[in-house]
Amino acid sequence: MGQATHRQIAIVLDELAEDIEALGTALCDDMAVAINHVDKLQAIDLIAQKQRSLARLLLADRPTEEVERIAIDVLRDRLRLSG
Repeated sequence: MGQATHRQIAIVLDELAEDIEALGTALCDDMAVAINHVDKLQAIDLIAQKQRSLARLLLADRPTEEVERIAIDVLRDRLRLSG
C-alpha cells in the first residue's frame, strides 16, 4: 500500500471541515444549544477553518506564500515558526 499524497490528505481535510461545519450548523439550529454554547460553536467553526487552511497549504505550489494567506493568526504564526 502506497503513501497518501498531499492531495489525498487535503481532500480528507476538506471533507472533515465540511462535516464539522455541518455539525456546527445542526447545533446552531437548536436555539438552546446556540445560546448556551456560543464559544464552543465558534471553536467548531475555527477547527473547520484551520483544516481548510491546512488543505490549501498541502496543495500549494509555494507553501511559504500560502502560509502568509492563512487568515487565522495563531495558525499562521505557528506554521511560520516551524518552517
